[in-house]
Amino acid sequence: MKNLAKLLALMLACLMLVAAFASCGGETTTETQQGAQETEAPETNQTAEEVISDDLPADLRFNGETVTFFVRSDKDLWKYEMDVDTIMNDTLFDAIYYRNKSVEERLGVTIDTVGMDGTYAKRAEWNDALRTAVNTQTADYDAAAIYMSTGSVLAVEGMYYNVLDFPYISLEKPWWNQDIQNELTLFDTLYYLAGDIAITETAGGGVVFYNKDLFDKHFSAQGIDIYAEVIDGKWTIDRMYNLVAGVHEDLNGDGLINDGDIVGYSDTAPDNNSDGSRDAWIAAMGLSITTMVNGIPELTFYNSRTIEAFEKIQNLYLYNPGTLASTGREVTTFSNGYILFQRGDLNTGSTLREMKDRYGVIPMPMLNEAQFTEMGYQTSCVNTCSLITILSCLPESRKNVVGATIELMAAESYKQVRPAYFEVALKSKYSEDPNDAKMYDIVLDSFTFSFGYCYSTESLKAVGSLFRNFTADIAEKWDANDDVYEQKLQELINGLDEAAFKAMFG
Repeated sequence: MKNLAKLLALMLACLMLVAAFASCGGETTTETQQGAQETEAPETNQTAEEVISDDLPADLRFNGETVTFFVRSDKDLWKYEMDVDTIMNDTLFDAIYYRNKSVEERLGVTIDTVGMDGTYAKRAEWNDALRTAVNTQTADYDAAAIYMSTGSVLAVEGMYYNVLDFPYISLEKPWWNQDIQNELTLFDTLYYLAGDIAITETAGGGVVFYNKDLFDKHFSAQGIDIYAEVIDGKWTIDRMYNLVAGVHEDLNGDGLINDGDIVGYSDTAPDNNSDGSRDAWIAAMGLSITTMVNGIPELTFYNSRTIEAFEKIQNLYLYNPGTLASTGREVTTFSNGYILFQRGDLNTGSTLREMKDRYGVIPMPMLNEAQFTEMGYQTSCVNTCSLITILSCLPESRKNVVGATIELMAAESYKQVRPAYFEVALKSKYSEDPNDAKMYDIVLDSFTFSFGYCYSTESLKAVGSLFRNFTADIAEKWDANDDVYEQKLQELINGLDEAAFKAMFG
């Protein structure tokens, strides 16, 4: 903790807990020797994801208990990522359906959801519903798929359970994001689970789509292989700038780059402060809003690397001869084959089902080639993605069933949902194009979180939005707010410190 008294109290509590566990009996939940039934899911490809097994006991069974998640119901991805009731003849949602059937039949549980509108505009009402359930201990739900940038604010109120050492949850497994554990564990508490269990994290991952046909038309004669450049660590913002500059076909013959032309890159208007998906540039450039120093987050966002990255992106948006700013076009779109590179998130692929040109997905570019050996490609999800939390009102007697269910949902998502989403994003089976699959894996294996990004919107004066308006002077904006950012960060740290202390000692 932050002071000696708290530390001594924590040490004493740990000793008492060890003694208590030593005197406890065995498993509190009902287990039988009955094996789990086989789930009749569609045949899937044997991918690497299927090799790793979970550590749950083979005979672990619960007597028909229900595990309920509180979710946002505004969009299908939010509504169905935890549970799908029936076959929908949809690649992704059917994979989630079969995932849950596998879990339910193996563990003898039922997975259910309670949904409520949870967009940014409805964040207060959604958070209030969760807060009420915890404070009144209504047991309406056990866990929640929270809106990352708005639901994280409830952590300081003690709404979430510490998932460190939670029964049956094996955080070292590949279906759990390791970075969020390193970045958001504070005062020996971690409130968030991230990884394959929540498809909005995958779907919200910032990437670059590229038109293969346009690329071949303009660069095949030069022998350029974009996938090879990604694998070799050559895919940087400078490389992207140069490729974009080489593509402009003035189809309407007016001598200008505008709607109706084929262009190298297009994005929303460069001063679009409302485009939250642009936050992906922060991680892609190897930047972090905060850095853990001796276990405490420090504000490290603004430095010479930040300025260099901002200026390079600014040049791409404002001064590249192949870039066209979007204002809501009807002609020049990626789907109709007019754009070489299109920044977006993986879920953009779900809108390209009718696209005739071949396309691929690659990670967001790095700042420079040195980044490849320092940290590699860095992918962040849009701040609307879900983080999984276990509510602090969960009775001790239900920890086993909730922990086991969440762990197995994550493991089965790694095996079943992750490969299925590849087909959604790229219109092909996981095993059909090894190069496409390699890019997909690079993206998924490079997801990164930072303490500052998770808490930015509600708790840190939206510091993460500094990389949205590329017409602004970032130095000026930082100087006008840096004291407030520091103040907000200290208030957040203090609040989380107190919440951790109360959770342990009441």
